Amino acid sequence: MSNLFKGAALFLGGAIAGAAAALLLSPKTGEQVRKDISDLAAEAKKRAQEYCDQVKKEAEQVEAAAEAAVAAARATMEEAQKAKSPKKPKKEA
Repeated sequence: MSNLFKGAALFLGGAIAGAAAALLLSPKTGEQVRKDISDLAAEAKKRAQEYCDQVKKEAEQVEAAAEAAVAAARATMEEAQKAKSPKKPKKEA
């Protein structure tokens, strides 16, 4: 997941830098450039939200898997403890 985050961040940063350079070097009016920047920012926000949603979904899946693994480990440990020390019959007095 770390590589996915780095790749997405680099891609998004490169896309923003490239788009900003293209806007600043294009022969457009200031109003057109501001609108283009606003549109670009809205698209970047949308992509960032989609990425955050994906990361959240993956984190929830990892959390569920970890909880299942912990429950299975506890059950195995309890079974091992029961097998190790069987119940002794009570002595009658």
